Amino acid sequence: MPILLKLLMRHLIMGVAAGWVTLGMLLFINIGGLRTILFTSSDPILALILLAFGFTITFGSLAMGAAIMTLPYGEDHGKGGGLKIDNIVARLKQGLPKADTGLDLVPVRIPAKHKS
Repeated sequence: MPILLKLLMRHLIMGVAAGWVTLGMLLFINIGGLRTILFTSSDPILALILLAFGFTITFGSLAMGAAIMTLPYGEDHGKGGGLKIDNIVARLKQGLPKADTGLDLVPVRIPAKHKS
């Protein structure tokens, strides 16, 4: 299995587990009467499945997105972290208009609005 898929699967499993633990804690604490509403409904199993599915999608996607965004890029194969803002600031102070992203980082003057 490719390393990227392993990374995504590992983070997906961690996200799903975190979501289910959060759902369990919400039900245990009974915040807003959620447990009472859930288990006194006409079909509590369906409601619980829908809640678990929502938490699975939300927390799983969050964990996978965080894994993707912290991957290293370019020639640097060290610890991830995405775009390094310190590098951009240093390049701007040196007068270099472009950063590693290829975006123009040139200051633009915004004219002041005059009251009419």
